[in-house]
Amino acid sequence: MFAHRGSKSNRPENTLAAFAEAIRVGADGIELDVHLTKDGQLVVIHDESIDRTTNGTGLVRNLTFSEIRNYSAGAWFDKDYVTEKIPLLSEVLDLLIQMQFTGVLNVEIKTDKFQYVGIEKMTSDLLTSQHYPFSHIYCSFNLESLQHLSELEPGADLCLLMSTSEQKIKQGLQTDYITHLHPRLDWLQKNSNHLKQFTKPLRPWTLNNDVDMYFAFNHHLSGFMTDYPALAVEIKKRYNQKSL
Repeated sequence: MFAHRGSKSNRPENTLAAFAEAIRVGADGIELDVHLTKDGQLVVIHDESIDRTTNGTGLVRNLTFSEIRNYSAGAWFDKDYVTEKIPLLSEVLDLLIQMQFTGVLNVEIKTDKFQYVGIEKMTSDLLTSQHYPFSHIYCSFNLESLQHLSELEPGADLCLLMSTSEQKIKQGLQTDYITHLHPRLDWLQKNSNHLKQFTKPLRPWTLNNDVDMYFAFNHHLSGFMTDYPALAVEIKKRYNQKSL
């Protein structure tokens, strides 16, 4: 179970506060998104612009890190988080070490709209620069980014994100270096009769209630993304107790 952008339901997404809360409640994994600033810094934010999740405006790729750091990444969510900032990926890694996180970090490379030159190598270099107490995987909607990562980190878990594209499903199944498929939940539910035909593990997004989470457990899926990690931890506990 991956905390989608951290504990997104009760903390401002993709902030240190959201990741700390996900670890506190016992999330198996943490999912985050990486973009590249104008001055070549790896920052953790979902959108291509800072407009939705800060009190600033502009595209990440057109702003320096110091410019982005001028804005609050939590004020839009609640006044209690006004001091939260868009973090560097390195700052998130430091937090995970500090909080003794030993799960799986799922890094989404956000190159589906803009191609950030060098983002794959920069991300891989950082994640392989030392031994971390947690493991990491990569995901992206962009097959080229995943191919590049397969060359940079042979043997890495590489996950293809998809919404409802039948062609992309086939592409993911037929591409050797793709290890997992991350489809949208509604697509997966509509095609649940064919789950046994998939030759690669599935981790759907985004499961935010107990019915959907039980669907994942009952079908023995490899994992799933959720905005409610505390609920997911509780559902997993209940499911495991029933299975005894």
